Amino acid sequence: MNTSAVQNYSKASFKAAVLSLSLLTIMSGAGVAPGIHKIAEAFPETPTTLIKLIVALPPLMMIPAALLSGILGQRLRQRKALILCGLVLFVLGGVGAAAMPTFGGILCFRAILGVGTGIILPFSTGLIVACFQNAERTKMMGYSSAVNCLGAIIGNILAGILAAVNWRFMFHIYWLGVPVFLCVIFLLKPLPEVSSAAVSRRKLPGSVYLYSFLAFLTMAVFFLVIANLSIFVESRGLGSSRTTGFLFALNSLVMLLAGISLQKILRLKKFFLPSILLCLAVGLLDIALSHSLMMMIAGITLAGWGLGLLFPSVLTRISKGIPQELSVKAMSIGMASAWFGQFASPLLSGGLARGIGWKMDSVFLLISAMLMILGGISLAREFRKPNSADKN
Repeated sequence: MNTSAVQNYSKASFKAAVLSLSLLTIMSGAGVAPGIHKIAEAFPETPTTLIKLIVALPPLMMIPAALLSGILGQRLRQRKALILCGLVLFVLGGVGAAAMPTFGGILCFRAILGVGTGIILPFSTGLIVACFQNAERTKMMGYSSAVNCLGAIIGNILAGILAAVNWRFMFHIYWLGVPVFLCVIFLLKPLPEVSSAAVSRRKLPGSVYLYSFLAFLTMAVFFLVIANLSIFVESRGLGSSRTTGFLFALNSLVMLLAGISLQKILRLKKFFLPSILLCLAVGLLDIALSHSLMMMIAGITLAGWGLGLLFPSVLTRISKGIPQELSVKAMSIGMASAWFGQFASPLLSGGLARGIGWKMDSVFLLISAMLMILGGISLAREFRKPNSADKN
């Protein structure tokens, strides 16, 4: 990529268009979570497991759609049209559910929403890899993670307000896809075209799959916290659903601030990874042991800060050494792995708890202990590395 192209992509308008795609990803599944109980009341004959699919189905549909989008995004000449197609499906699937008279119809439109989001997903980070380099790429990855959290905050607040009026109204939060559609049309410049021959000759390095697995684990831990927070708050008498909503918002806000600060925190260099692993470990420990609201707030803050730094840094590692023509494909694997972590999180944690006869707080303690060990090993390895002054 030539220097003039890099400067062209560095314009604020292009950055805004790229980051706008990140606004929609978390919102797709979790955006309507505040009104799930209202939907359950409207369809009392529907089993609770199916009701939960309203949140779980979009991420599940995102996984194959993201992988297919990653392949098509390298070969189609009009990749911008592919993004616009995904945005149309996002709005149609999101808003269309409001008009469905049956629960089955709602699920169908939630599936469409997931497919649309899956098409967008690889480009939300793939464009960053393709168009930015070095420190600018890392900064944009952090901003992308921060905008993800911002979308979650906006979606949950609006959905909560609209659901209080009528549960069908909360699906209208997906009209937020329209301004993103306009940003893509008017602000997103076309990427350099890549020939099919160039793509077919190149293979992804093994590090892409390794760090994609780490993205899976990171997102699995994130949704372990999200899925069990309300249970911990109410079972321990720490507050009501409003308290849980406040803690959700706090978690998203802390992760947003962490994403914005990623480039500065990376200056810790060899202490970066040990510090975020230990931060996350202490946060999960606090959540597992908390019997006061202040201790729970401390745990959520530490865990959110650790996750908010860990996830974009893992995505940045996926992008290392990736040629421009494979950027969207590489990030499609990483993002699909992350969202599979969201889907698999309750299955893995629940299976672990049932398999060994533990309560969920014991699972938190186990994961915290594992993270502390990994953080300690990472820190010890950094101290054991010889300094350049010691080399002769």
